[in-house]
Amino acid sequence: MFNRRFLMAGGLAMAAAPSMAQAPAPAPAKTSRPMLVFMGHPGSEECKTWRSTWEPIFVGTPAYKKMDYRAIYPANASLLLKQESWPADARWVLDTFLASEDGAQRGNVVPRFLLTQNQQVIFTATGIKGWQDAMWPTIMDVTATKA
Repeated sequence: MFNRRFLMAGGLAMAAAPSMAQAPAPAPAKTSRPMLVFMGHPGSEECKTWRSTWEPIFVGTPAYKKMDYRAIYPANASLLLKQESWPADARWVLDTFLASEDGAQRGNVVPRFLLTQNQQVIFTATGIKGWQDAMWPTIMDVTATKA
């Protein structure tokens, strides 16, 4: 009797398994939390300066705590615009960027900063000067953070 019950339970579990395996994965939750994407590579002196000087300052700010941050920093420039260099949850940013005029014409210009919110790229800037003069004030506004 025990073997028969065990066999029945196992059979029911096996019958249910394919239907569970075929269930679609849930869609990622949309959030209004902004995300900053830094694009760079070690061959750029300006990117090295960002990583060693400005990035540590940024991650210590109240604004950083109110947003997500992804650093796309592959081993060399040729990998920067490749899907496999990007985390899965940020690949849509690469697709959106490459479909834009700026992405198509100047995609390899680094360091580049992309600010996203609600699954849209809302602002971009390049260079450390672009970070200081344009991106940082925009982040402060978007996160309602004061200097």
